[in-house]
Amino acid sequence: MAKKCATKAERDHMALVAALGCIACLNMGYVDTPPEIHHLMAGTGMGQRASHYQTIPLCFHHHSAQGQDGFHKQPETWQMKHGRELDLLEQVRGML
Repeated sequence: MAKKCATKAERDHMALVAALGCIACLNMGYVDTPPEIHHLMAGTGMGQRASHYQTIPLCFHHHSAQGQDGFHKQPETWQMKHGRELDLLEQVRGML
């Protein structure tokens, strides 16, 4: 099944999220780290993606399975180190 294209409102929201920079880097004291958009996995099934409004900004290092400390490499370990996805989502929403 093809993923639905984001609406203008969803694209605008994700642009605001991305403008914050990587939330994991920010929480470690680094600012202005270029992010990728991470759709939360919490509460989704296999092969499903969360809403475009349930996103947090993560840099390549903190997002990708190829990144040394990437969420998609070891989600459980990553969340123990950087915080739960839902908590980070609340932080991002508070910053917006």
